[in-house]
Amino acid sequence: MPGPAVTSISPSFLFATCNPGWESALKAEMRARHGEVVTPAFLRPGLVTWKVREDAVPSPGGPLPVLAHVSGSSLGMAKTLEELPEIASRCGTMPDRVHIFPRVLPENGFTAEEWVAIDSRSEEIAAVLRESGLNVDFSPPHHGDLVLDVILGEEGEELFVGWHRHDRFRFPFPGGMPRVILPDDAPSRAWLKMEQGLHYAGLGDPGSLAGKTALELGCAPGGGSFSLLTHGAKVIGVDTGDMDGRILAFSDGNGAAFSHFAISAGELRIEDLPRRVDLLASDMNLAPPVALRYIERLQRRVRARTLILTLKINDAKMQAQIPAFLDRVRKLTPGEVIATQLPSNRKEITILSLPERR
Repeated sequence: MPGPAVTSISPSFLFATCNPGWESALKAEMRARHGEVVTPAFLRPGLVTWKVREDAVPSPGGPLPVLAHVSGSSLGMAKTLEELPEIASRCGTMPDRVHIFPRVLPENGFTAEEWVAIDSRSEEIAAVLRESGLNVDFSPPHHGDLVLDVILGEEGEELFVGWHRHDRFRFPFPGGMPRVILPDDAPSRAWLKMEQGLHYAGLGDPGSLAGKTALELGCAPGGGSFSLLTHGAKVIGVDTGDMDGRILAFSDGNGAAFSHFAISAGELRIEDLPRRVDLLASDMNLAPPVALRYIERLQRRVRARTLILTLKINDAKMQAQIPAFLDRVRKLTPGEVIATQLPSNRKEITILSLPERR
């Protein structure tokens, strides 16, 4: 499939995937970003496309829309597997990687059995692409790689095909969903949110937080803390709620342990905190302006290099203030600050400050 460089492609349609139910909010975000340059076109739960005005080509690179998991240029729909290679060839050059993923990403993640079914479908598609001479590489993309996106719908639904250029703003796993499975005995869904946040920050490997100290605000009953502990962190949790007994008793013999301040974040005295905190996490059930006020006070003391902050975005008013929330966080850290809506987020977003990016 030799051809011109991808930078010469003029995308007539853009696409983005998102959490089901957030399509209208994503369209509003794109309208605020691009104005009349793009017009909404095709829509399915978790997938939106836009027609690009002929006299303007917005760049598909740079920061993703906050509410998007994947965003790029649309190539078209494949009614059958046999049509897929021809549509993929519209990239104009050989993709470096292929991402195959479902259109709808469940908020509780996929089960092990569902991952097996996804892998089986992916291999079926990969076989057809390989037969056509396409290089099919499922390994994580590097900065600058061209990624072919093949999006799976419901049974019998056409395959949606697009492409994007991988950069530091994009999650390296297909569909923006790391392969983590919510344990049946997890203290809460916060485990999944923390795991996805850690993977996005490049800290998903076992032992990634060994020897580190994490401060978690809004920790009860302990799902997020359990994730941090199992990655090796010493965790200081702050919440008036009761903690799961397994969290209170946790010890891995290598320093990972939990200590609990059974008070609100507003009552926490900064002098009771260690001078060094490596990671500050928050999942407080408060309006973002209030939560950020507490985070600002504590971050000025601990100066954590990595932030994983979940903010409740319950209405359009809060959504419109996301840029302002990001500006407030940027003043707290020298690291690069981005915001995303993780697949496990409900009416919320996650803001991350990342000292080291892919």
